[in-house]
Amino acid sequence: MDKNIVILRSVYGKVGQKYFITPCKDPKTGRFPACVKPVNSNGDMILSDKERNSGEPFIAENRVFIVEDGAQFDLTDPWKKVEWEAIKNAPIIAPSRNARDAKGNLLIDGAKAEGAVAQMRARYGVAELYVETPGVETASRVNRRRDIHDAESYIFGDKKGAEGRVLKARLLGKNMKNAPDSEVTEFLLKIASKEPKKIINLYTGTDTALRLLLIEAKERKVIVVKNKVYMYNEEPLGITDDAVIAYFQNPKNSKMLDLITRDTYPEMEPTKNK
Repeated sequence: MDKNIVILRSVYGKVGQKYFITPCKDPKTGRFPACVKPVNSNGDMILSDKERNSGEPFIAENRVFIVEDGAQFDLTDPWKKVEWEAIKNAPIIAPSRNARDAKGNLLIDGAKAEGAVAQMRARYGVAELYVETPGVETASRVNRRRDIHDAESYIFGDKKGAEGRVLKARLLGKNMKNAPDSEVTEFLLKIASKEPKKIINLYTGTDTALRLLLIEAKERKVIVVKNKVYMYNEEPLGITDDAVIAYFQNPKNSKMLDLITRDTYPEMEPTKNK
């Protein structure tokens, strides 16, 4: 892929959608690019004598560009280069298909929504065009397909068989202890198709036992949530599952972890002889 060629793609594909874009200011500086110039009441660009005699291309700040899926800008062409400079900061253009804003929301798809209610309230992104990088996009698709394949392989090849798959489902928040193995497997495969990394981490991570402990501790009220904070007695553990797992993994908290384990699994405490 020639890095001097910028290709814009529409999320809707080749459907004839036209986008009318005027030059945009750089959000970091609040200014137009140097190639964009103001116009007078007659619509003529306001240029200094030096700019007028330079022979360099300039863009009027009121110029309207009509862009469609597949539009290309050859950056080795001075005119095409300034055209791209003029519009590249348009909110409707994302630097890549999966680019995110400062808050982590996808510029095209918007904030991630979970559940039916959240889906109804989902905020869609502002961008509809994105810069295509063929090699990167293809590699991303291949890597995702590889992740899905690996996740499915872990599920089907679970070393503990049906029991192991039930455990993984439980770690994903679904108690399927009495469900047929086929239903458990189907549940895990659906997760693998959407979030393969989540399945892979369950099988390759080193914190599976700790996550199971957290689930059991919450179910048995050993760990409770107060004001959105996980608490053991009066000890704050964190505000998310991952934060609590990190607390468990800290060697400084080993004694606290032992106490939580003992209270969660009292049946495992050795019987003392009277």
